[in-house]
Amino acid sequence: MFKDRDLFLLGAGALLSALCLLLPVAFAGKLVAGVATLVGFMALAFLRLGPDRIPLETWLLRRLRYWLSPHRFVYHRPGWKVRPPARRGGAPEKAEVAAAAAPGKRSPGGLHLADRFAVALALPKSGIYPLVSVWLAVLGLYFVAWLAQGGAQEIAAVFR
Repeated sequence: MFKDRDLFLLGAGALLSALCLLLPVAFAGKLVAGVATLVGFMALAFLRLGPDRIPLETWLLRRLRYWLSPHRFVYHRPGWKVRPPARRGGAPEKAEVAAAAAPGKRSPGGLHLADRFAVALALPKSGIYPLVSVWLAVLGLYFVAWLAQGGAQEIAAVFR
């Protein structure tokens, strides 16, 4: 069901969202900051990237390792053209031409843009109940803080 990483991120988001009550701004600003923090951590906990749907930190480590690794560059003289590899049979077969021209089909030689920058959320695997529990706990904490800061008098004024 849940992994420790997801639970840690949900708990850290709830804690930071509760700590947003200590910010020296108006209550509306505290509420906006707390909700944004909680939603951001929830999205971070369930965000999966890449064709193999890995967590953000693993994806970033792979990207950083790739960017820092040496690459082999080939510099060609002006006027040089890429020639297709010579085939023994002459012209390419009709099935290969049709497969290469068909949209939406994957070529075996490389990754498509959708595979490279694929984004998914791991909600079906992990369930919605822990998310709702954390959300309601933080919402209850903000409600209690609002009551303590004068919300009780506002409710009493409505019922007079």
